[in-house]
Amino acid sequence: MDYNKAAGEFLVNLRNHGKPELMRRFNTYSHGEKLVLDYLYKKAGKPIVPSEIAKFTNTSTARIATILNNLEDKKMITREISRNDRRKILVAITDKGRSTAQAVQAQACSNLARVFEEMGEERTTSFIENAKLFLDIFMKQQEEKGETNV
Repeated sequence: MDYNKAAGEFLVNLRNHGKPELMRRFNTYSHGEKLVLDYLYKKAGKPIVPSEIAKFTNTSTARIATILNNLEDKKMITREISRNDRRKILVAITDKGRSTAQAVQAQACSNLARVFEEMGEERTTSFIENAKLFLDIFMKQQEEKGETNV
């Protein structure tokens, strides 16, 4: 098999299927407010410092501050000064933030479920296994090359 040709064909298929729109839709779930809310939701209400969020999202602390300001304005998070270390600000998700995070996750799952249903059980199972293998190998190669931002 000509793997360079296969890679080129894969990239052409991404481009020809509205890659910018496809990536925009995937990015809706993997960047910004939704990603921060999801992270706080998964931390089960445990207060988190903004620098931890920045590290998890691979985003600057300035960008996280903007996102947190927006989420606070929407009453989805709260911020308070740490009682143990008054230099630290702790961020916690509110009930409104939790319900929003749950709704976003449910919508993403629903969208994927409709695609998987159309693909059928066998293709869906194969796709998930192959996607996992692809991502595992890709990330391993990036780590070996010292590239963390892909």
